[in-house]
Amino acid sequence: MFNRPNRNDINDDAQDIRNDVSQLADTLEEVLKSWGSDAKDEADAAKRKAQSLLRETRARMNGRSRASQAACDAISCANTFVREKPMYALGTVAAVGIFVGALLSLRK
Repeated sequence: MFNRPNRNDINDDAQDIRNDVSQLADTLEEVLKSWGSDAKDEADAAKRKAQSLLRETRARMNGRSRASQAACDAISCANTFVREKPMYALGTVAAVGIFVGALLSLRK
């Protein structure tokens, strides 16, 4: 009736999490070291690497693919914007509606 997880699977998952956290820590250390340097390219590359690794780790922690995690993040961002600034959201939707309506009326 109940599907119990295998201990080996749990240990493997815990080891994967430890590895991911270790990689994040190493990458963040690189970012912090490069922040003090004058090499802008080096700092940008380290920042991009840290952001990518963080996205991947967050997706794996939530049991999602990277694309579905990005979609969830975008939805969360849009939801926050609408809740904080409802009049801006309403204005944007109205403008898009008028634009689409104008395009459809020209089509005839």
